[in-house]
Amino acid sequence: MGASVDDQQNDRSDFKCLAIEMATGVGSVAACVGERTSSREFPEQALQSREIYSAVRDVLNDLELDLEALQCIAFGCGPGAFTGLRVAAAVSQALAYGAGIPVVNVSSLAVLAAGAARKHQVDCIAPCFDARMGEAYLAVYFDGQTAVADCLVDPQNFHLPSDLHFFAAGPGWSACPDLTDNHAAQIAGMDFSLVPSAVDMLVLAAEHFHSGLTVSAEQALPNYIRDKVAY
Repeated sequence: MGASVDDQQNDRSDFKCLAIEMATGVGSVAACVGERTSSREFPEQALQSREIYSAVRDVLNDLELDLEALQCIAFGCGPGAFTGLRVAAAVSQALAYGAGIPVVNVSSLAVLAAGAARKHQVDCIAPCFDARMGEAYLAVYFDGQTAVADCLVDPQNFHLPSDLHFFAAGPGWSACPDLTDNHAAQIAGMDFSLVPSAVDMLVLAAEHFHSGLTVSAEQALPNYIRDKVAY
């Protein structure tokens, strides 16, 4: 028999999760027990496994949580910077395997969209990262649902449907002025400084977890989209 609505709400109110996000130049770690959260952020030069393990220890200590008490570990699986994704995946795998808990793979673009929705109270969002090599990672999310799936685009030639008006979020828009120019009439608002946050990932992780969208530690793999070059 499936859980009742009240049961589902009670489950979510006591959701215990650790989230790791490293797809862009700013990395972050967050943990939650229901609505209680703790987080740490660190700059690109500190995106190494030892920094993440230290941050994990700190956020768990803040909430008086043991790793084994978590229901899952979530990580931003990309797309994004190859090095950051690899380190986040490796740490998530190691922690999940050691604790015997599942992993939730979460799109880093979806995390960015969730942050834009929370901060700016918008419902149609086009998150974008600089993919380097003259390309960009882009998606469109409407009310938390995927309208345009995560993809790699050529900023000079890519055009979203002309009747789509959206909030442009993320550093990819400022890094790719051609992409911004192509959609000038469609951009209803913008925040190019916004980056994905592990705190926002916790909300998506709860939705994924309660929908059964978990994987084993061995399946916690990055979604590079483009995997021809590492950086």
